[in-house]
Amino acid sequence: MKKVILSLSLMLCLFVASAQNVYVKYEFMKQLPGQDYEKLEKSWVNYHKELIKANIISMHRIWKVLPGNDVDYDYVVTTVYNNYEDALGIGKSISVDDFKKKYPEDYEVMVSTTLKTRTMVRDVIMSLDLPLGPKNYDLTPGVSLMSMNFIKSKNGKYEDAEIAFSKKWHNGLINNGNKMAFNFMHSMGGQGTESRFSHIITHLFSNMEQMNKKVDMTKFKMTPEETASYNNLVTYRDITKIVLHVNVMNLEN
Repeated sequence: MKKVILSLSLMLCLFVASAQNVYVKYEFMKQLPGQDYEKLEKSWVNYHKELIKANIISMHRIWKVLPGNDVDYDYVVTTVYNNYEDALGIGKSISVDDFKKKYPEDYEVMVSTTLKTRTMVRDVIMSLDLPLGPKNYDLTPGVSLMSMNFIKSKNGKYEDAEIAFSKKWHNGLINNGNKMAFNFMHSMGGQGTESRFSHIITHLFSNMEQMNKKVDMTKFKMTPEETASYNNLVTYRDITKIVLHVNVMNLEN
């Protein structure tokens, strides 16, 4: 009876998760000494293109940690899924044998060098709660930037408060040209992440100039009620780490 209840619970969780739209899998990679992780990723390009063709993923990006950030990884891989089961690895898949026949050289490099080149420090699947910004925008490898805020929620009020504040504030910054996009998401679980953060906020910038553009505060005045709401918001969360990355590679549907 317990097994039946457990199976039903798992099916219900998958159904509820799948009712949502977008899931982002983050994989935090540590480059091994003397290796070239970016070169390795080039051998994986056709594999991820095949995943896009099969409608398993819609986007795959590689970001490099900029110097000065105190973290235990060198790169973060972001992959967007439209289906939670696919993000978990229990949904649709492509044939490894077919890929091997179509891209024998890539397959050989992937199999023989991946584990020698990098270690996956941790991974996490995030559910996207609030995406702000244009549907399509261009990222330039070596120029475009992503700031990641790792957050631990303190109570059940946090998500609603963050969304209410961000809809006005960050939309305003995007419209004013201070950033390209903003994303707020919560963790669905992963390896080695549960105790580190419950939510992630990402800010995307076309370049360093945009990131450093001065905010015109005359356009972003808050009412007394909004100020009180923001003051409450900051008590609902701990921002445990802010890490700046530069874009390395992009594949999109």
